[in-house]
Amino acid sequence: MKMPDSEINAIVAAEERDSIDFQTQIGQDRAKLMDYYNCMPYGDEQEGQSQVVTSDVSDVIEGMLPSLVRIFTQGKYIARFEADNPEYDKEADQKTAWANYVFTRQNDGTLILHNMFKDALLQYTGTVKVYWDEKKEVTKEKYRGLSLFELQKLQMDEETEIEEQEERIEVIQGAPFTVYDVSVKRTTTIGQTRIDNVPPEEFLICRSARDFRNPRFIGHRTPKTRSQLILMGFDKDVVETLPADEYFDFQVSEEKNARYWNYDGLVDTNPGDPSNDIIYLGEYYVYMDTDGDGVAELWQIFRAGNQILDKSQVEEHPFCVVVPIPIPHRAIGSCPAEQVADIQYLKSTLMRQALNNVYQTNYMRTVVNERVDLDDLLTPRAGGIIRVNDEGPIGDSLQPLVVQPIAEPILRMMEYVDVMREVRTGVTRYNQGLDSEALNKTATGFKGIMEASQQRLDMIARIFADTGVRDIFRKIIKLGMQYQNDAMQIRVMGTPMEIDPTSWRHNLDCRIDVGLGSGDRQEKIINLNAILGLQQQFMQQGLALADQAKMYNTLERLAVEVGLKDASPYFNDPNQPNQMLQAQVEQLTAMVQQMQAQMQNPLAEVEQIKAQAKLATEQQQQQFDTQKMLLEMEQRQREFQANYLTKLTELELKYGQNVPGSMV
Repeated sequence: MKMPDSEINAIVAAEERDSIDFQTQIGQDRAKLMDYYNCMPYGDEQEGQSQVVTSDVSDVIEGMLPSLVRIFTQGKYIARFEADNPEYDKEADQKTAWANYVFTRQNDGTLILHNMFKDALLQYTGTVKVYWDEKKEVTKEKYRGLSLFELQKLQMDEETEIEEQEERIEVIQGAPFTVYDVSVKRTTTIGQTRIDNVPPEEFLICRSARDFRNPRFIGHRTPKTRSQLILMGFDKDVVETLPADEYFDFQVSEEKNARYWNYDGLVDTNPGDPSNDIIYLGEYYVYMDTDGDGVAELWQIFRAGNQILDKSQVEEHPFCVVVPIPIPHRAIGSCPAEQVADIQYLKSTLMRQALNNVYQTNYMRTVVNERVDLDDLLTPRAGGIIRVNDEGPIGDSLQPLVVQPIAEPILRMMEYVDVMREVRTGVTRYNQGLDSEALNKTATGFKGIMEASQQRLDMIARIFADTGVRDIFRKIIKLGMQYQNDAMQIRVMGTPMEIDPTSWRHNLDCRIDVGLGSGDRQEKIINLNAILGLQQQFMQQGLALADQAKMYNTLERLAVEVGLKDASPYFNDPNQPNQMLQAQVEQLTAMVQQMQAQMQNPLAEVEQIKAQAKLATEQQQQQFDTQKMLLEMEQRQREFQANYLTKLTELELKYGQNVPGSMV
């Protein structure tokens, strides 16, 4: 049998009342801790006595917070997704890039962690809500001189609504054409993952909850205006019938007033404009058996004005919570502020007693009679005069009451109280700033103090990482798979990367890269340099114990420890082929230039030798040609002489006469 809405409303109302009552009890403690943080008076001060308040709670919180935030944000990524099967490595890389992009670029990731951690350290719990937020942006646009085709295209656009349209004739190149002037309202739906810090007083959970994963009741109760409820999509007619919350002492909690202590409290008021009436909206997640099958399902209920505005069945709630000091089998544990609150009160009391003793030592009480001028006595001045009449000896008129100085033993007691605070919280004067006695301590003892303090901080960081922070990134991925329907291109470390959440099919393990380790930062740097030296030695020896990827991992950690975000601006990543190819090209270019520089002088000598050899060859060839020409001339001369003699002889034989020079 289906449960009627009236019964659902009654169940949710009962859970709401019980959780608000539980929240009120915790709220009193939270308000007290907030007053201690703000160094507010304790209420037992006496007029005329010291009213100093020490700042131990503030010192501890502000001493732990920077280290915690740095631990989470010092690396390239806050969270990484890992796949057991290498086949899913690409999906793991996409999820890692996407989740960190959403957390740090689409949301103020560092500020979210800061507020979440500070709430936890000071107010027991730090809560954020991770949800998909869709907003409609409405813009007005005007177009002039549209053609019929352009007008029809505009009419077919689902995001546009034509509000005004005018038709006119326009002459274009001597011919009349019909054109249109239109005014358009464009409505664009923008969706993204939102991460909001939830104030402690607005977060509700049932008092019997053992953890924050699957409590019977959990929710967020926050003031909204009537206008905001309508913009959230609730029925306008229903919202207008909701009564405004006119009495706010019940809704405005003690911790909220303590947070606004310098505003003399904070009370929401209705200004008279119905659209700005304050109405408290409850967004609750309740396990109920609404279908009668005996199994409770998780329902999201929006409730305001004693009625349900909307309800739907969901898989999980959107809240991610961290608790710095968990108590087993109980959702809300303890926090460092609670551990040091009584110490602050004790130290303030001791400080007041020491100051009162100093005041009384400097301005002692005096026994007087009627002969003393009381105006002189009650107006203390350095070197001032107290007048006494002359009726008798001055010593008989006033007598100081001697006060025993006790400031020194009180200061020793305050030193002991400081040691108690350090033991409880792990925040020592050594990690807040070196004290004057640190140099007198042995190196081993000082190192032990620092390691014990770091271990306490590391444990809180690991608890935060494995609970609320990991839940944030898991919910980011889940919302992306549910609502991000289109592929999106983002830039990761300067490189474009296309992300398509619709292709994700596998549940991968999420690891928070909090960078925990023993020792301080300087010690880590020394250890990483030693590891880098071993890796270089192994590679030079040809051992397969290290490679370029392993060396880059060491350099990545080393860059983080010296205060840099990552190593990519300073070293090439072996997993990025483009970077390695570019580096190899630059190396080869440098080698060629170096070889050319080295070969520059020998090449010049070779060219000179070649030129000399060529010149010698040309000279030899010229001599050979000259000799050849002379020989040829001699040969032609001999041939001419022989022919000449032969002709003379032929003439002599023919004519029978003696011819001079013939060979007869």
